[in-house]
Amino acid sequence: MITASLNGRNLHLHLGGIEEDFIIEPLGGRDGKALTDEFLRISIGALPAEGMEPLLQRAVGAEVYERVQTELSLNESQDILLPAFYWQTVLGMHGVNAYISGGEGLTGAKKALELLALTLGILPTQTAPSGVLETLIQSQVPTLPTARPTTTRDRLPANKRQAPKKPKPAKPQA
Repeated sequence: MITASLNGRNLHLHLGGIEEDFIIEPLGGRDGKALTDEFLRISIGALPAEGMEPLLQRAVGAEVYERVQTELSLNESQDILLPAFYWQTVLGMHGVNAYISGGEGLTGAKKALELLALTLGILPTQTAPSGVLETLIQSQVPTLPTARPTTTRDRLPANKRQAPKKPKPAKPQA
């Protein structure tokens, strides 16, 4: 279980069972935007997934990242790195709160990602494209078929259809 608070300009993340808080310093606005853009490119597969680890390291800073890797399990480290990442985006504390209230872990990350998509205006209902963000949303939404069957045979389930009958060959005339 994690708790988060802002002390001055810094984010303090407290993980149950760990005495000392993890203190995250804010990135500048351009760095936060670059972090968000890179995350979205990784999410849609435009950049390799291996880029996620350095991305999270930039979000928390090298010193905190080393502490997380040394002291915490993989599951616990996720509960520090992901809220810190969302805090560095345009979401700020709203991203951290979405992660925590979403149940932490993958469900919390999903809730924070949905909030990020909503905040950036990249929901599937959007009519104007927005580059990488639109591609991310479209890659997550299944494409439904638009064509309707035109014949009775086409409307039948596949296992009920019979192959169309071939015309009988004409008898040769003498």
